[in-house]
Amino acid sequence: MRGHCPRYDGPVEPIAMRIDGDARALRGSRRDVRPAVLVVLESSLAELAVGRATHRLDRANLALLPARTSYKLTSRSPAARVLTLRLAPAALAGAIAEYAPHVDAPTYAAILGAVRVLPRTRWLDELLHRYVFERDVCEKHASAAARFLETELTKELYFVGKEQLEARATPARTSVVHEEDVLARRAREHIEDHLFEALRVTDLARACHASESTLLRAFRRELGVAPIAYLRARRLDEARLLLRAGRYTVGEVAARVGYANLAAFTAAFRRRFRELPSTLARDARATAFDGSA
Repeated sequence: MRGHCPRYDGPVEPIAMRIDGDARALRGSRRDVRPAVLVVLESSLAELAVGRATHRLDRANLALLPARTSYKLTSRSPAARVLTLRLAPAALAGAIAEYAPHVDAPTYAAILGAVRVLPRTRWLDELLHRYVFERDVCEKHASAAARFLETELTKELYFVGKEQLEARATPARTSVVHEEDVLARRAREHIEDHLFEALRVTDLARACHASESTLLRAFRRELGVAPIAYLRARRLDEARLLLRAGRYTVGEVAARVGYANLAAFTAAFRRRFRELPSTLARDARATAFDGSA
């Protein structure tokens, strides 16, 4: 695939997207006026050069660059595919508004103030692939699903960046604290792998080889909520995405994300998003019908 920017003739997108599909498209120096996220797709390998520093980019990580950073990308694969996302203020504002007080502007400014190579979590990797599918394959550049994914991507970049920011700011932390960071990440990955299964804190602690108290303390410190609260929020995030797709009824979505009781699902959804799932489903079907998304 050649390097390209999917065409979009509407207002400026909260996230602008470009996919470069071969080594030739990566030649030359680049400089983005917005903060940029660089992601290699599939099994590609690339080298990022910023000044005298070089960083290897592969399936396990991504790069986050401040606005107006000059850089070069070099393909280390025969057919490299590199995704570039440029974050507009609207994307950052959306994540801050949606997830306040857990996401705040000063911390985000600090995260975007330096070149960072960040680990690609399972959820972040899933969001990236869904976003590419929505924008590049389906060509839905301004759909409700695209906007939802933009907010989730921006939020997830915040949490991963904040983890790195805090680790570098306090290099003298004890080994116990460092182990808790690893533990929180391990617990979150286990939750993502079993997102729609019955899961208790006891089961999660056993899977992570930790006591419940240690797990709860580590998870709360890293993510600001208890594991079960995180699990419920993630299920509702998935439910919102499914409803915005316009292909499922509210009852089908509730069942898919682990709710046996439709009334309980409706109440939880309304508390989190301040709207009824039935309203969202109806609007999504109407949008799909008139082809305006």
